[in-house]
Formats: sequence, structure tokens, C-alpha cells
Amino acid sequence: MLVDGAGELIVDVMTANRSLASIPSASAILDASNYTFHAISYGKDADGFRNHAHTILSPSSTKTIKVKSYDAVTVSSYHTSSTASALADTYKLLPRYPSPLDRRLELNSTVTTYSSGVPDVGQCLNSVINPSLSAYSHLIGCFPASAPTTYWMVSSVLNTTGSVIFSGTLSSFYNYYSLMDTSGFLTFAPGYAAAQNALWDAADYTKGVVRACKTSFPEKINMGWRLNNGDAGGLLLFGGLYHIGLWYLDLKEMLKQGYYPPYSFNTLNNIRKYKLFAKKTFNKDLLYLNDAGGLSAFKTYFDSASALRTAVTILWDINFV
Repeated sequence: MLVDGAGELIVDVMTANRSLASIPSASAILDASNYTFHAISYGKDADGFRNHAHTILSPSSTKTIKVKSYDAVTVSSYHTSSTASALADTYKLLPRYPSPLDRRLELNSTVTTYSSGVPDVGQCLNSVINPSLSAYSHLIGCFPASAPTTYWMVSSVLNTTGSVIFSGTLSSFYNYYSLMDTSGFLTFAPGYAAAQNALWDAADYTKGVVRACKTSFPEKINMGWRLNNGDAGGLLLFGGLYHIGLWYLDLKEMLKQGYYPPYSFNTLNNIRKYKLFAKKTFNKDLLYLNDAGGLSAFKTYFDSASALRTAVTILWDINFV
């Protein structure tokens, strides 16, 4: 769904002061790259930020992501969907309904169980790379580190090894390639990828979200990106995936703060300010898994040590009519 921010972008493009082109220090404001898409983000229901892996508080020194299984079977994957009856008794796992007036993914507070210094940005954070929050990244979420991060699937909130159903490690593709900032904004690859009939080359995704230059451009913008196994596993343990947001640069706000283009992307100190252009909201966790054959689907598909390393490829087209 397009939100009001989409209309604001069009107005900004149509009303940009063309006389700036003759001023060397300001001409970069008119560069077309300032008026296109620059980020993707992920979200979930507001209550999800105070449940799931956000709740088991210790031990903090290990940074182990721990989540309590709500199913009786010993190999259970973690289910955030409302089909898990125990979770349905805790709260309704539904995101806020979308509205054209939305300025963020989740309107209600998204401050986590551990709240000290945690910003309320309405979406999933990448706290593991934030120096002031990394010690509590196993509580704040929502992505693992680039190096293997340990997770436990436990049968109770006890923190003894006896309560562990299974464990493993997750590694972030986004953090390995420095594609996501601390607020959870996944950057776009620079430029446009060559048109292809199928998916882009795997190497293209190491630079961020890919925009295609196909024959339908500019009537249609084709975008694609990877949600690799480690990042998908982290999102699932911290409450799943119910929102996806598409963002562009808030040029006016950055100019107001004294920032002038070009605006480089920086994972730790990102000066880029974003405005929401469009969002997709789902009533079931997109990362929901079913176990089969006596094996945990979570460990099979998301664990870094698994032989079946997989990635979800997400394609999103925007049509201009």
C-alpha cells in the first residue's frame, strides 16, 4: 500500500527549485538519486517487541538469543503465528492495520522488554552493531552478528542447559556486508542492475536491495533483495515478520539539519533521514515454519551449521500509472 509519503515525494520532485542548478554548492540537491528509493525495513506487531526472544533476561554476558518453545514436541521450530495456541493466550499476534497516513511500520510503541536507551522507531532494530546496545542485543534484537551468534530453543524460562531443546548459531548476511544500520534500515545497492529474465546474480545482493533497469522503466520499478538464513532466523526468534517498509530520503529534514548531498550510507552513524513511501502488512508471520520428519525446520533451514543454507528472495514491483 502506498502511503501519503509517496505523494509528498512526487510533490518534492515537481517543486524542486531548478535555479539551484546554477549554484555549485547547492546543485547536488537536484540530483535524481535524492528522489528515489533508499531503504527497506522489517516490522512486526507492537506486542511482539515485549515477547519472544525479548523476554528471557539472563545471562547477559553470553549474548545468547533464547526463546521458549510453545509446542510440546521436542524438535519444534519456533512459531510466532496465532496458530500456536499458547501464544494466542498471551496476546493477539496481529500488526496494526495499515493506513495511508502511516509514517512508520508499527504505530504503537516498539520499545522492548529491556528498554534502557532503546529507541522507539516502529520497526525491527539491528542493535548488535550499536556500541551502546550490543551487550543487550539478545534482548533487543532483531538480527545476529556477522560472526556466529548462539541461540537456544528452550522448554522453559530456566537458563540451565537442561532446558535446551536444541541450539545452534546464526550469522547475519546484512551485518557481514554492512548493509543495515542500527535502526534496521537495509540500504539499496548503488545504481541499477542489468535487466534479467530471472533473478539477479547472488553477488548483486551483497551490495543491498537491487533495482532493475528493465524495458518497463520508469513506468515500473523492479526491486529485489535477499533475506538470508541467519537474518531470517533472527527475525523469527524475535517475533517474526509482519511488515515490510519501502523508504526514500527525507531531503527537507536533512537540509534543515545542515546535511547536504551526497548522502553516504553508514551503518553506525547514518545521517540519512527517511520517509515511508509504501508498506506491506501481513496477518501471518511470513517466516512461519512447519516441522517434518522428526527434524526441526528452524535448525534445518536457518542454522549457520546446517547443510541446507537457504535465502528468501523478495521481489517488489512499484507501478506508476
